Amino acid sequence: TIAGLKSRFTHFFEFPDWVPQDCESFFASIASKEGFEIDRDVLDVLQEGCSRLIQLKGWANGRDVKKIWSESKSLRAQRVYDHPEVAKKITVDDINTAVNNITQSRIGKLSDCDPNIDPLALLDGLFRMDDIKAKLQMLQRTWVVSKREGDCTPDLGHFVFTGSPGESNFLIEIPCICFIHL
Repeated sequence: TIAGLKSRFTHFFEFPDWVPQDCESFFASIASKEGFEIDRDVLDVLQEGCSRLIQLKGWANGRDVKKIWSESKSLRAQRVYDHPEVAKKITVDDINTAVNNITQSRIGKLSDCDPNIDPLALLDGLFRMDDIKAKLQMLQRTWVVSKREGDCTPDLGHFVFTGSPGESNFLIEIPCICFIHL
């Protein structure tokens, strides 16, 4: 940037990021204009989903709400194709799947993680992994407790793996990715 450029302007317009209630209002407005009925529970799921999306890199206010709307309508179309509805409705399942699809596209898909397998068990047979496993368990438990209590996703920071390259470094990355996904 050019030093002193900001001081040359006398008027500033701030466009703050939306809060989940703004997302709900905009979504409901779009739905109403297109003749859709939206139940309160759908809007509650939307607010919860937007509160997660807002924390992710790339949040785009109305553009993201329009993506959720578009994805919800596509999911509804699949649902009602063989069984038409009298009233045009977006369901909780439609909105939940739409929000989850958009969230996954933002953070990346982690479909290789089996929720029935303890990802940290991969470290059990490796030499001198006790301290690393303890740190990963602490992060995992922080994540699980936050999700269980309905809190926002905790900021776990960035991971840096140091040391000689080898199979151990790669095997540590897998549990990190998998337990965050769970």
